[in-house]
Amino acid sequence: MLTSPEVSKKQPGLLHFPGLGHFLVVVIFTGIEIVGLIEWLALSRGGNPTTVLGQSYPILQIGAISSRVGMTGFAAIVLAVFLLVEHIITQVDATGRFASGKQLVEILTFSSLESVIWVVWLVLIPVNGILAFIFFLVALFVEHHIADNVKKGLSFFKLSSTRPVFIGLLVLTISEVVGAVVWIAAQNLLAVLVAGSLIEHYIARNVGLIK
Repeated sequence: MLTSPEVSKKQPGLLHFPGLGHFLVVVIFTGIEIVGLIEWLALSRGGNPTTVLGQSYPILQIGAISSRVGMTGFAAIVLAVFLLVEHIITQVDATGRFASGKQLVEILTFSSLESVIWVVWLVLIPVNGILAFIFFLVALFVEHHIADNVKKGLSFFKLSSTRPVFIGLLVLTISEVVGAVVWIAAQNLLAVLVAGSLIEHYIARNVGLIK
């Protein structure tokens, strides 16, 4: 009995090692996200933008932006920029080519969405911790699903039709959520955030290879 190449080709597992080069890329864009989150949290908690952003703050003359959108909005924009850079690198690493114009718009859209998710989660924490956790988990799962669709060139809101993809997205979302929750709850325990984010991105790359 003949089988098609797609059926016979073995799919990578969630813990498949992508090779040293790709792994280093995963480490790099994980670092970009971590720096963005650190700066976002510092700004959200009233940190001095000049201290948080260093020389880029006066050089880029972004003080006017922060005065217009408020510190929460400004912090969200800073985070979105870091996420945008991270997601563009992720796209290039996954596809081997630079994102098209359409994909750049989609990446900008879900990067902005992810930034909003982090902001809303932080706002909800003192209101209701359980509600904040549920929102964060569900919203990030949706955002990760969208990001995976864009990576594969699928429709923006296409639901996954394969169990491995669904499980992979769920696992990587839980990893990021747990890392972030412990990071905030344990007085900025950064190591857990780094570990959760690294696991998330490692698995996300493998999920992106599963058809």
